[in-house]
Amino acid sequence: MPNTLIRSYVGQVLSGVVPPIYNAAIVLRSSFLVMVKFLKYFLAVVCLTSLCCAQGRRLWVLTGPNSMVEYDPATFVSKQSVTVPNEVLKAPRILQVNHQGQMLFAPNSDDPSPDVGKSAEKFWFWDGHAPTLLGRETMRIASQSGSNEKVTESSPWPFLSTEGRHLFWFTNQFNKLQRENVELSVSTTFRAWHSDVAGRQKQDLATFDFPECRCPTGSCSETCPEARFWVPDDGIDNYFILTRLIQGPTETKYLSSTLYEQSGDVWSATDLNQPLQRVLDMTEHGSVIISAILDTGCCGWENQSNDQTLLLSYGKTLVLFDERAQYKNPDYDVSFFTENAKLSPELAHVAMTIEASAKSTAPIQLSEQGQANPAESLRIRKALGDLPAVEVVSAVDPGKHSAFLPHAYLVGWLNEKEILVVENHLLVAYNVASGARRRSTIKVADPAFAFIR
Repeated sequence: MPNTLIRSYVGQVLSGVVPPIYNAAIVLRSSFLVMVKFLKYFLAVVCLTSLCCAQGRRLWVLTGPNSMVEYDPATFVSKQSVTVPNEVLKAPRILQVNHQGQMLFAPNSDDPSPDVGKSAEKFWFWDGHAPTLLGRETMRIASQSGSNEKVTESSPWPFLSTEGRHLFWFTNQFNKLQRENVELSVSTTFRAWHSDVAGRQKQDLATFDFPECRCPTGSCSETCPEARFWVPDDGIDNYFILTRLIQGPTETKYLSSTLYEQSGDVWSATDLNQPLQRVLDMTEHGSVIISAILDTGCCGWENQSNDQTLLLSYGKTLVLFDERAQYKNPDYDVSFFTENAKLSPELAHVAMTIEASAKSTAPIQLSEQGQANPAESLRIRKALGDLPAVEVVSAVDPGKHSAFLPHAYLVGWLNEKEILVVENHLLVAYNVASGARRRSTIKVADPAFAFIR
């Protein structure tokens, strides 16, 4: 715009319309004012863009006795409240929330959560406007087969969608042959489908059969494979991961993992290079995955192998967290691990919560094959004094640490620079780039009570 004014002025001078010296000052002053206005508009747009990014995320917090309160993540001002079932506060990790503000609470009979009713017939669903109870379509059919009993069992798991127009359903259908409550064999079928938010208009997405499996121990789960699934925190859009595993009596065996993706109306399956034990986060279509390798400890032992957290990115594997390398703790029965991990919006950083199986005030025993090591014991005690802690590392070079926040727990990323953490039972926004904190007055009894979507 300044160049346009200058060209106009030059044209007027050459045509003799205006005197050159007097009007030059006017044009230059006008150009300067235009530039100032442009900069003001530019800065305003930048500020509004940043604010929109912050407001693009939604923050929900569970509060007693039965409320889910939404807060503005930029100002921490409360916006609205939803009444949830009383049991939600007993098992907050089962509660699903998507960006649309829909919520779903569906305890399953397979859930290990204590103090939560396992009524599998109905589950609670908030469609963004009103609550309803939906049927899970649990199935258990028993019939005689000679001297044995044939039992068919299925208890589908419902999941939210990101767009809010569908529900997704996954189930292992077990067809067991048993005698006097002793399981002899099982044929398992995995099914996935989606429906409308009322549970109707079903459309199959994937199905496959496991080979028939004998159960020599009398419990099929100890020797026979089944499927477990991972979906994004915000619900399913067009991908999910399925892992085939055998729970086993003392150790879970992970067999393989498959990425299911939607293209148009078709869902396709792609086998991954390695089985994923515990997926913590993933970008769209599985191009970047954060997955944890869990300790194999069992039978009263916590630290029998090396906990790791891996970043699988476009065919490459980076180690984000390595217990033995970081804490050098093979002699004592204390396991260090990442409780959660989240990729930043621009995929440049990973934030994670580091936890341990012991508290700094509790006695520490030797590991199963451990030898007394005073230096190692002192090092472990010192590390435990900082936990839980939030660590932020580079997604390109995990050796580069951007932040370490002792006595903190990660909730998630608010934007490209800020993470939301729980410190002293209060929500705090921490700027990874500057180290600045925005402290709220929102009290959180348990870090699992806060949701960023």
